[in-house]
Amino acid sequence: MRDPTFEPHPRPRRRRWPILLPLVLVVVLAAGWAGFWSYAAGRAQAEFAAWRDREAARGRVFTCDGEDFSGFPFRFELSCAAPTLREPRLTLKTANLHAAAQVYQPNLAIAEFGGPLTVVEDGGAGATVDWSLAQASVSGLVSGSRRVALVVDKPAVTPLGGGERLATAAHMELHAREAPRLPQDPPAFDVALNLSQALFAGIPRVPNVPLDTDVSATVRNFTDFSPKPWRQMLRDFQAANGRLEIKQARVRQGDILAVGRGNLNLTERGTLDGQIDLTVAGLEQLMSVLGIDKAVGQASQNAIERLVPGLNLGKLFGPRGNASIAAAGAAMLGQPAELEGRQAVMLPLRFADGAVFLGPLKVGEMGPVY
Repeated sequence: MRDPTFEPHPRPRRRRWPILLPLVLVVVLAAGWAGFWSYAAGRAQAEFAAWRDREAARGRVFTCDGEDFSGFPFRFELSCAAPTLREPRLTLKTANLHAAAQVYQPNLAIAEFGGPLTVVEDGGAGATVDWSLAQASVSGLVSGSRRVALVVDKPAVTPLGGGERLATAAHMELHAREAPRLPQDPPAFDVALNLSQALFAGIPRVPNVPLDTDVSATVRNFTDFSPKPWRQMLRDFQAANGRLEIKQARVRQGDILAVGRGNLNLTERGTLDGQIDLTVAGLEQLMSVLGIDKAVGQASQNAIERLVPGLNLGKLFGPRGNASIAAAGAAMLGQPAELEGRQAVMLPLRFADGAVFLGPLKVGEMGPVY
C-alpha cells in the first residue's frame, strides 16, 4: 500500500488568459483605432470636397492632377500634384502641395509647396515665383478662430517667360488672424509682414541695397472675400470705408532707418490718402533715394544765380551737397529725436489724394491703384 502522506501533488494547470488578454486588447484597440482613422479620414476627405465645391460656386476652382490621402495611423496627409487655382482673370499653378494634420491636433494644418509658382492674368501677363522652401499653416480649423501663416525662404520673382529678376529676398513671413472686436463691429484682420535682405530690381527708384522691414497692421472693413478682379476688390474696400491701420513699421536700407505708424485709406478715384508719422535716421540718404536732392539743388542753383551769377553750388558743396541742403531743410521743420542710438528726425509722411509729402516737401505722385 502507498502512504498517502508521500503521494505527489498534481501540477497546477497554467492559466493562459493573463498572457492572451493583453494581446487581445491590443488587437481590439488597433482595430478600433483603424476604424476611427478610416472614419475620420473619410470625414476629412468629404470636408475637403465640400470646400472645393463651395469655392467653385464662388468662382474659385481648385484642381489637382493627382491626389493621394494617407497618414495612418497618427496623421492625415494630402498630396496634390500640380495644384491649380483658377479665379476670374487669374490662374495660379505650382508643382506640388503636401498638407498634413495630426489626428490628436486637427485644429492645425501645415502645408509645404513645391515651386515654381506661375501667376497668369487673362491677358497673358504674369510672373514666376520660386523659392528654396515655402510652408503655410492654418490654425483654428475646428475652433473657428483662424490664423494663417506663410513662410518662404529665398523667394525670387521673375517675369513670365524669363528675364531679369524683379525682386528677391532671403526670407519672408506673412501672418494674418482675425482681430478682436465687438459683435456689432465689422470684421478686422491683424496682419504682419517680415522681409529680410529684400532687393527690388524691378522698381527703378529703389536702390539696389538689401532692405529689411517689419510691419504690423490691422485691415478694417474688408468684408467681401468673393473672387473678383483685384481692382474691383479695392473699389469695394474703398466703398466700405476700409482702412489700413499701421501699428508699427520698421524699415532699414543701408544707412536709412525709419519707424512709423499711422492710417491709410483710398479715395474714390483710387489714390492713397492718410498719414504715417515717421522717425527717420539717415535723412540725407533718404533725400537722395527719393530724388528730392535734385529738385532742391536745381531750385537752390536758380536762386543763387540771381544773386551771384556764375557760382556753381555743385562744385561748392560736392556731389552730396544737394541732399545735405534738402535734409537740413526738412530737419528744421521736423522734430529732433533719437532712433536706436542715432540722431533722427520726426516728421509726417502724408498722402493727399495721390500726392506724397515728406514733412513740407513734396516727394512725388502716386497714380490710382484701380
